[in-house]
Amino acid sequence: MLRPLYLIDTNVFREMGDAGNPYVKAWLDTIDDDQYRISPIVYQEMREGRERERVRLEKKGQDTARVIAQLAALDNFEREYADRQIPITMKISGEVARMLGAKGKNERDVVLAATARIHGMIIVTRNVADFAGRDVDVLNPFQQNPQVRRV
Repeated sequence: MLRPLYLIDTNVFREMGDAGNPYVKAWLDTIDDDQYRISPIVYQEMREGRERERVRLEKKGQDTARVIAQLAALDNFEREYADRQIPITMKISGEVARMLGAKGKNERDVVLAATARIHGMIIVTRNVADFAGRDVDVLNPFQQNPQVRRV
């Protein structure tokens, strides 16, 4: 029997550490590491958030050491998740264009939706509504006993 593959959204990835959401951690314990994948969009969102925070703190003249340490940790992301990255291919880009043509909002989420559709994956996210109308399977691990559903 084929095991499902999961595409992890940024909001779930952020919960993967020791201090993460208990429901997310419990769900992650039910799958093997080789069952989930990461899109470059997740890295982009995390990096962009930290870069914005760094700039905000610098403008206020506040200490940026914590953010700089977080950025340094993100430098290891590509190496750490090399075997679980899903590249954004021409096929995925074509699906993104089709989806945006039909309902042009949430471009980053559309990249995840297109990736999931092309690869037959389940998107794991708190923000299920962001994928509504994209005809993809989603799972919200922030709930107790999460279930896959088509949106």
